Parts: sequence; C-alpha cells; structure tokens
Amino acid sequence: MARLGLDFEWAPTTAAGDGIALARDAARRGFSPVVAVGGDGTLNEIVNGVTDDGGRALAGAAAILTGRGRDACRNFGLAADPLVAAARVAQGADVTFDLGMAEWSSGQRRYFAIAAGAGFDAAVARRAARSWGRGTVPYVLAILATLHAHRCVAVEIEVGATRLSGPIAAAVVANGAHYGGGMKIAPGADPTDGELDLVVLGGFSRLELLRWLPTVYGGTHVRSAKVTLARARRVRIVSASPLPTHLDGEPGADTPVTLTVCPRALRLRV
Repeated sequence: MARLGLDFEWAPTTAAGDGIALARDAARRGFSPVVAVGGDGTLNEIVNGVTDDGGRALAGAAAILTGRGRDACRNFGLAADPLVAAARVAQGADVTFDLGMAEWSSGQRRYFAIAAGAGFDAAVARRAARSWGRGTVPYVLAILATLHAHRCVAVEIEVGATRLSGPIAAAVVANGAHYGGGMKIAPGADPTDGELDLVVLGGFSRLELLRWLPTVYGGTHVRSAKVTLARARRVRIVSASPLPTHLDGEPGADTPVTLTVCPRALRLRV
C-alpha cells in the first residue's frame, strides 16, 4: 500500500473485540478511512469502532476482504481482489450506506453492516466461533451439528406497527441482499433505502431446512409459504426461550433484541 502513496499504520488483532478498540483509537487520532483486512467479521468490528453511540461516523471505513464469505463485496460493491481493493483505498471514493443497530435488554448496543439474525443461523455462527478452526470446513460442520439439534421456538416479532407470532427456525434482518457467504437471503434489500428487510423462516423441520438451504443462494426460498417478508425501520424479536443472535456472522447476546436502521450512517470507501 505504500507503493500506492498511502501513509498508514497497521496493527494486528489477536482476539474478538480488538478491531473495535483499534478502530476507535485510529478514528480519534484522525485516521480515515480505517481499513479492515480480513473477513466480514473484521469489517464489522471496524465499523463498530468508527461509529459512535448515536450512530454517527467518527471516520470512514474501508476493507480489503480476504475471508470466506466476503458478502460486503456483493452488498456494497467492494472489490473481491485484494490488490484491486488496496488500490481503491487510495483512489476510491467514500459512499454512504445505511447501518443496522442491535440493542439488547442489558443496554448493550452493536452495529451491523450486512445482516443480523436470531435462531438457526445465529446458532451456526455461535457453534462455528467455538470450533477448532476457521474457514469452510468448520462452518459446514457447524451447520450439520446445528441441524441435528434444531428445534423451532415460539416468538413474537414487532415489525413497525405489525406483530407476527408463532414458531420459527430463524429471523434475519438484512441491510443487504447477501449474507452467509453468498446466500441471497433478502433479494429486495437495499443498503441505501433507509429500511431493513425482515425474512422470517417459519416452522421448518430439520429435513425441510436441509432442503431449503441450497435455495437461498438463488433467493428462491422466498417462494415458500413458510417464509414471511417485511420491511421496516425497527424490528423487535422476543422469544419464549432465549435464542442466540448474530451480527454480520459474529455471535451476539440472546433475545430479546431490538434492531433499528441508522440511515446513511456508514461511510465506506468503494
């Protein structure tokens, strides 16, 4: 990156949360953009570090994505090639996008750029985070193990002024169309429209989930009668028993959780 004319400092992350602290320190020192080198989870930490409690950007963010999923490339037009991405850090332009915010009953808040979820996909994320390694193989093993343990849970979901209730496998609140490494979970989602897209997977059995998963890559899962779609600025998920949550694939606290949109709060170099 020095050859591109950039004056920069770098610091490694060694544990979860390091990226948030490093990005916050960099923003306070006047660095912009703060660049994530890693996966979508690393970008999530950088975004949380450069965004204050009121949803205001303290600095711009950028990404050179090298991880398994790279859904930020699909949703925000980032370069998938690391060399091209590095060139864009130097020569690209900052574009504003919406940002999602999750808040739990404890008062804890965290932002997400791509999607947040509760239920099956969050259980996969939690299991994968505790596995022996990173990459595709541990993630697939986490999916299979979670399928084996899968049970639907009764929830109540507030979507704006509307309430949905019943047993679900998962609820996903998306800022962009893609998540989970290329799955087109919310085909109509637009990270510039000022709203979040809710996708509720109803009472899918284990076998139905196994059959359903491949259809998400093309977005055809939305044709199922057990899938409910909605769009809102605020979504609240309350469950009969605690459900795990995730933010951009990174494990979060259990439900209840409230998810809101922060319009144009993400400044991203593209």
